[in-house]
Amino acid sequence: MWIDDQILKNHVVPFYCEIFVPDRTLVVLGSGNDQELEVNSAACAAAKVLVLRRYGGGGTVVLYPGCVVVSVGCWVKDVYQNSFYFDVLNQAVITALAVSQPKFSRLHQAGISDIVCDGKKIAGTSMFRSRNYLLYQASLLVDLDLALVESLLKHPTKEPDYRKGRSHSDFLTSLKAVSGGHATSQSVAQGLTQEFGLAAKKHLGDHLVDPIEAQFAALAARLIRSE
Repeated sequence: MWIDDQILKNHVVPFYCEIFVPDRTLVVLGSGNDQELEVNSAACAAAKVLVLRRYGGGGTVVLYPGCVVVSVGCWVKDVYQNSFYFDVLNQAVITALAVSQPKFSRLHQAGISDIVCDGKKIAGTSMFRSRNYLLYQASLLVDLDLALVESLLKHPTKEPDYRKGRSHSDFLTSLKAVSGGHATSQSVAQGLTQEFGLAAKKHLGDHLVDPIEAQFAALAARLIRSE
């Protein structure tokens, strides 16, 4: 089961975005992750936590009501330049967050595509590309449930250099901590709903293009395979 099928179903429009607070706990694998290496499967089974997969790469994450998920599907002019698109969309997230909480302007990108503050991870992001179609997802830790993360995830088999082998407890932080206790999942989701789409379109600028009908079949086929 793929967490971002709903975005992919809207590939016929130039830009489609969903921002939501998970209503239950989920574990989401990156496209190339091995569940047995990354996840405490026994703990997930005992807690009846569903394990899903996403089209994009990156590491395995735990989603729960203390998180906010940003998912975007859009058409862009360059087939490559993934690093550029990560930079642009991560900055759009930071820009949108800082509108309501100026302290969030301290956030920045580290590793390949993480959003961090003071060397600690706040959001993991991923990207799936099918030629000119781009699917981006960010999972933001708003209210960190460290015990939950540590119970469900093993130490990742791959990690960014800046992690330096740190445990989940030493590596992760949250928007609530950065804001001094003022951020909630609902307030963050509301702020992003109001600001992110505008920020993303502004940052992408002329890189956004109209949908390319000749590429629709490949995306539709991927949806069929995921059923």
